[in-house]
Amino acid sequence: MKSLRAMLFTLFVLLSRQSVAQQATAVQNNSSGEAASQEETPTQQRIAAAKQQIAADPKRVQAHNELALAYILRARETADLTYLEDADAALTQGLKQEPESFSLQKTQVVLMLSRHEFSQARERATILNHRMPDDVTTYGYIAEADIALGNYPEAETNAQWMMDMRPNNTPALLVGAKLRMLYGDAHGALDFLNRAYSQTSPTDVEDLAWIANQIASIQIESGHADVAAHTLEGAEQILPRYPYTIENLARVRMAQNRVSDAIQLWMQATRIDKDPHILYELAKAQEAKGQARDARATFAQFENLASAPETATDSSTLDLILMYAGNTASAPDALKLAQQEIAARQDVRTLDAYAWALFANARYQDADAAVQKAIAVGIQSAQIFDHAGHIAQKLGHAADASRYFGLALQANPSSQYALDAQKSVGSTHVTGIGEPPVSPVPAQVPMSTADLPRDSTPETNTSKRTTAHDSASSDTPTTAVALVPESLLTPRPTGTERMIHSAQTLVARTPKDATAYAGLGAAYFQRARETADVSDYELAEQALTKSLDLASEDFSSEAALETLAEVCMGEHRFTDALTYAQRALSLGTGELSPFAIVGDAYADIGEYDKAAAAYGRLTPRDMTPSPRAAYARDGRVSWLKFISGDTAGAIVLMKTAVAEGVQAQLPAENLAWLYYELGEYDTQAGDAPSADAAYLAALNIHPGDYRALAALGKLRANLGRYVEAIMLYQKAIAIVPMPTFVAELGDLYAKSGNQTEARKQYALVEYIGLLGRINQVLHNRDLALFYADHDMKLSEALDLAQKELEVRRDIYTWDALAWALYKNGKLTEAAEASGKALHFGTRDSLLLFHAGMIAEGLGQHEQARGELKQALEINPHFHPIYAEAAQQRLAALEKQSKSEEGSDQHGR
Repeated sequence: MKSLRAMLFTLFVLLSRQSVAQQATAVQNNSSGEAASQEETPTQQRIAAAKQQIAADPKRVQAHNELALAYILRARETADLTYLEDADAALTQGLKQEPESFSLQKTQVVLMLSRHEFSQARERATILNHRMPDDVTTYGYIAEADIALGNYPEAETNAQWMMDMRPNNTPALLVGAKLRMLYGDAHGALDFLNRAYSQTSPTDVEDLAWIANQIASIQIESGHADVAAHTLEGAEQILPRYPYTIENLARVRMAQNRVSDAIQLWMQATRIDKDPHILYELAKAQEAKGQARDARATFAQFENLASAPETATDSSTLDLILMYAGNTASAPDALKLAQQEIAARQDVRTLDAYAWALFANARYQDADAAVQKAIAVGIQSAQIFDHAGHIAQKLGHAADASRYFGLALQANPSSQYALDAQKSVGSTHVTGIGEPPVSPVPAQVPMSTADLPRDSTPETNTSKRTTAHDSASSDTPTTAVALVPESLLTPRPTGTERMIHSAQTLVARTPKDATAYAGLGAAYFQRARETADVSDYELAEQALTKSLDLASEDFSSEAALETLAEVCMGEHRFTDALTYAQRALSLGTGELSPFAIVGDAYADIGEYDKAAAAYGRLTPRDMTPSPRAAYARDGRVSWLKFISGDTAGAIVLMKTAVAEGVQAQLPAENLAWLYYELGEYDTQAGDAPSADAAYLAALNIHPGDYRALAALGKLRANLGRYVEAIMLYQKAIAIVPMPTFVAELGDLYAKSGNQTEARKQYALVEYIGLLGRINQVLHNRDLALFYADHDMKLSEALDLAQKELEVRRDIYTWDALAWALYKNGKLTEAAEASGKALHFGTRDSLLLFHAGMIAEGLGQHEQARGELKQALEINPHFHPIYAEAAQQRLAALEKQSKSEEGSDQHGR
């Protein structure tokens, strides 16, 4: 079992390092300038630089904090825990200078975690979290402590907060990977670790080596030792002689039955890592090799060190319990020690050791209760399943014993526990043998960012669970799209409510602070994005107007002006949005992001050339754009590519924007929006599987995202999966009742023969669309299309479309007007409007369908055939009703054409 001390260094150094990375760079840059020794690691250089700063200015608090963090990292780098004492001394000196320093107090928690003082660390981190609720690192500290203590639901909650507050940040990915492994999701854990690896700087060699070792550990535990060996080769190249690489490679050699090599590696590890756990592993290897005398001596040395409080570690204590439990004479000692451990924490490994100690003392019912508690978490551990099998045998539960031994074999076929499980059942059939292993054959760890696919669709839910009661392998749907997991259908807290509360508190405390009101307005706007509640636009505008009243036209008003422009975009006040964005630019702050809003406004107005020019200003040619600026540019330019008919190019560019959005650590809703837009392009291209993956990625990042839910519903409706589609639309409408969603749900009810329910939905469309001042502006186009589609209030449909055209002259408003004109029998005008909708060559099947129907109405049969055919070629499932109608009309036109050709030939 891997040292818990190594495992629990996952997050806190990385978290703290992120907050001081820039200061660390400054410390190094301000040093004497002498070249660092090539033998020194970056951590040693950091220690030296921090010491120099302290020597120059002993009162520099941040230098003391940096020194403490560097010592903690050095402890992990070398497995020499005496560096933790040096870290403690550095913290003591810093706290003498500034006792209330938030950064120093956070590093104190880091030190507590590294010493495995989990309860104290959790208590202290909770205090810091209450003091600074927007600090993502404190959530990580609490999660890390909860994982160690076995409080997995609480850890999951805090890990999800980390991911929601700063999507795809590296520490959250590492914590999420650990939780996913505990929950039995090796695939998900590897996904998170690979993403964390790709986001880590090439200069942070110890972090890279550490993450690579976590990947290798999962590969070993999943029974894929050869793959792990390849991963460890890469880790060794990154950081030679790294203790954890040596230890994991020893585990690989044991799995490969190269016991002599494993012994040599464990002996090498004992000279570096003083954790008694290493001696325990060495003794087991010597025993396996038949070196009985050496094994007894090593076991004795291990027992002495693991029994002494000053040298024992959590891992070695659990090892000692297992060793004692293996001998009848020492079984009572195993139980006594296990009872002490279980009183302190109830993580799965401690529960397993406790269960095995109970088993050794013939307390089988109690042992079963303990091991079942561990299994219920979802962990896929050959050791735990093997123990559960033996306990079930003693209780006379033959079927359960067979199942658990089978799961042990599946979890890690090459482990000693799988071999024991096979021996324990003899020739008895073991449930699950012959089925594929639960754990996947994982891809090798990418050794550079370039090795990662740019078009991956990450999931950021930290809680994908598997239990022993789940089937060993799930059936892959034969259709193009998969079922949507239940856990993704309901929204989760995103942190926006907390942002609003914090901003309200700040405004109440400092009522003359323009920046505080700007922050409150931005928080209301973010909630409007997430919930589509139009009242939040009004609240945002009130706060932002107040900010501008206080700040007038100085530089500090830029943020308020920019957010106010975004609010106006949300309310379809495009001219006002342009005005506010241009005012923000006129301040001369150097902030370029208002150009994005300028471009958005021009795009909605239909002036696409001006939109392109504005987007081009987001990233000056002589500057390397930040990920945030690059995503803002590429996500928008992809839309212009789609409008121009280059759907493939739009998809490629949107994938780039997604990658940039991940790197920019966008809020969950904003990143989900990018995936949703990618799915829309895939849908337009007729690529249902890719669209499905993109929409699901949006939901994984932002569970309950109403747009993604409705899009998944529409995708399933297009494929004839009406029951699923109706459920997804119902979920979306329960979150945000957009008139378009309600109308599409009504159409599905009608298609399914439920006319009564369809009429209810159609009545609701009108009610929502006409409810309130803002809705009457936002949904003019939606209502116009709804009326036209359903042959209702056709003159009103035309009025609404013409009203929309007064403020919004993009291609989709021209299309809505064309359809309303067509339904009102004004075919010539409809054709003119449809021509403007298709002026740029947009490959949208619905626009082409409308154009084809208008052309047929005018008797332009050849043109109608071409447009209907193109619509179906692009996406044969573009609409649950109109795709079939297009096929029917095209068939009729082609039949008519052939009939006319035959008549012509006969006439000749």
